[in-house]
Amino acid sequence: MKIAINHTNKINDWSQAWDEFLPQNHHLKSNHLLAFEKSNLDDIENNYLQVFLKEKLIGVVYLQQFLFQHKHLNFNNDKQFKSKLIKLVLPKQLPLLVCGHLFRINFQGFYFKNELHNSLVFDAIELFNNKKKYNPCGIILKDCISIFVEQKNNHTNYNFFDGDVTMEIHKRLHWKIFDDYLKDLHKKYFQRAKKIIKAFEGIEQRALLAKEILENKEAIEKLYWNVVNKQTIKLGTVNANYFYELKNDLQDNFEFYALYKNGIMVGFYTFIFYEKEMETHFIGLDYEANKINNIYFNILFFGIKKMIERQCTKLELGRTAKEAKVNVGALPKQIFNYINVKNKLAKITLNYFLKRFNTVEDNKQMERTPLK
Repeated sequence: MKIAINHTNKINDWSQAWDEFLPQNHHLKSNHLLAFEKSNLDDIENNYLQVFLKEKLIGVVYLQQFLFQHKHLNFNNDKQFKSKLIKLVLPKQLPLLVCGHLFRINFQGFYFKNELHNSLVFDAIELFNNKKKYNPCGIILKDCISIFVEQKNNHTNYNFFDGDVTMEIHKRLHWKIFDDYLKDLHKKYFQRAKKIIKAFEGIEQRALLAKEILENKEAIEKLYWNVVNKQTIKLGTVNANYFYELKNDLQDNFEFYALYKNGIMVGFYTFIFYEKEMETHFIGLDYEANKINNIYFNILFFGIKKMIERQCTKLELGRTAKEAKVNVGALPKQIFNYINVKNKLAKITLNYFLKRFNTVEDNKQMERTPLK
C-alpha cells in the first residue's frame, strides 16, 4: 500500500482533527502530548504524523527525535578497557528516532483505525526520514503491542530487543488494606518489612501541588539526578518542569509526594493512575538519608499501599532495581521494543551497555518467593 504523510512539530496545529480521530481517553490525545511538548526537555524534538491512504486519514504516529550523546552513557562506573575504547571511538552525538515516549511505559506511539494497517508505521517512519532528510543512527519502536510484533515484524529491518522487562505486582482479590499484603508475606519478608517501615519514622511526606513542584525545583532536580547518575544508560532526562506539566495535565491522576527529614527534602516519589492500573513513575533520593531511613523500600511499599487503597488491579514499578522489586513480590513482564540500528559503532555500544546492564540486574535476581 502506498501511503502519504503530513508532519508537524506542534500538536496544536492539528489538535482538533487529531483528537477526533483517536478513541476516547486514548493516551495519544493532544493534551497529553502538549504537556510533554511544553516541558521543553533537552535533546528531544517532538514530531506528529498523520498517515493517509488514498487521501483518507487512517492513522497517526508520534515520534521523538533524541540526540544521544556521551553524557547519556555512564562510563564512570566501568573501568574496563572496552568501555574506555568505546568512549574514544564513539561519535559524541548520535541521532535516534523513537516511536513512542522515552519516559512513559505502555505508551505505543502509533494508532491506526484498522489494526491490519499497523505495519504501515514502518513506511510512515521511512517517509518522515526522507521528508525531513533525517538520517538517524537508530530507530526504536517502543512499547509495541505483542500481536502487532508477532505478525508484522518479519519483513522489516527491525530486530526484537528481548532484554527489556519491567517489574509489576498484581493486587490479590483479598487485599483490602495494606496489612492484608503484609500478612501474605513469608515470615522472613514480613519481619524485614516491619523493620523497613519502622526505619522510616521521622520522615514527613507531603503531596505537592503543581505550583509547589516549581517552587521546589532545585531540591527536586538534585534528588532526581542522584538516582539518574547511577544508571548505565540514560535515554533522556527530565526536570521539575516535566512534573509540573504532568500534574497540570493529569490532575488527580498524577501525584507527587515530597519526603522531608528535619525540614529538608530527602526524597520524592510520583504515581500515575490509569483506569484500572497505576505506576510508580520517577523518584528522587538522598542516598545518605536512604541508608538510615530505608526510603527506597518504603517508596515501594507506598506504591503497594496506594494500589490497594485505590483498588487498582496492577502496580507498574519500572525497569531498574529489579532485585529490590522482587523482594516485595513483583514479577518481570516482557516489554516489546523493536530496534533498527544503522550505525555499527552505535550497535556495538548499545549491545555492550545493555549486556552490562542486564548482567548486573539478572545476577541479582535470585529466585525469591516473598509472597505465600
